[in-house]
Amino acid sequence: MSVNFIPAEVINTHWEAVERGAHESGRTPNRSQWRVARDVYVAETTEEARHEALNGILNRDYQDYLMKSMGHTNRLSLFKRDPNMPDSDLTPEYFLENIWIVGSPLDVADQLRELHKETGGFGVLLAMGHEWNPKAKWMKSMELLSREVMPRLADLK
Repeated sequence: MSVNFIPAEVINTHWEAVERGAHESGRTPNRSQWRVARDVYVAETTEEARHEALNGILNRDYQDYLMKSMGHTNRLSLFKRDPNMPDSDLTPEYFLENIWIVGSPLDVADQLRELHKETGGFGVLLAMGHEWNPKAKWMKSMELLSREVMPRLADLK
């Protein structure tokens, strides 16, 4: 399983490690068993989704929890697409553009398709849960993900 806050470029190294480990133990790796976790938020429009991600629970959880806990353990580099970028560039907008999957159903489907392509494919998307407030917005996001996004990705293997 690859965690939700690591850029796609880094996730690729995870699969390489799986392949090495499988080879060393005489096993055959299977991408269909690889789980990739992502923070996914879907709304009717991309503008609405981006606003709610930046001004809601998703940003709060990153700023108040992940950034602080990773900062205390000197692991902010895990978030970075470029290991040389300064920590100050890890803004909510950076996460929105580089880590989170946020948008309308069509935009989210496109972003997930691109993630699938960038990583070489994986078997299961784990959409991370948050204590969304109001809960109805999270439930609507999950409904849009299941009913409008995932059917658009049924061809991915």
